[in-house]
Amino acid sequence: MHLLAFTVTLVLLPAVFCVDCSSHPDGIYDAGCREFIHCRNHVAYVVSCNATQVYNSNTGNCDHPHNVPPPCGVSRNCTLLHDGAYADQTEHCRSYFTCHGGTFFGHNFCTPGTVFNEILQTCDWPNDVPPPCGTKH
Repeated sequence: MHLLAFTVTLVLLPAVFCVDCSSHPDGIYDAGCREFIHCRNHVAYVVSCNATQVYNSNTGNCDHPHNVPPPCGVSRNCTLLHDGAYADQTEHCRSYFTCHGGTFFGHNFCTPGTVFNEILQTCDWPNDVPPPCGTKH
């Protein structure tokens, strides 16, 4: 449990530092499926959805997955997959999902213009990623 909390802390802390709200109007920035940055009065607030909810881009709030469009509202079956991240090909590889111990841990988005590279386990330029996600041959 401590390792999970430490890992979550390491993942969440950098998110606060990648959005500088001093130059942004109030709104949602740097949204993922489980958390998002809300700029309010030039201050960044990390909003984390509870374990049963995901970010709904239509409302700007956490919501039940059944009310949320793909990819965040879609769960994947990880029971037969090894631990790791997998390109979501139904979303043209612009997002990926994580599996650990047969459990689905949600979707993450790639930076616009990139796709998920399963070999490197990171988002990458399409010309550096082999098909079906990219164009590298």
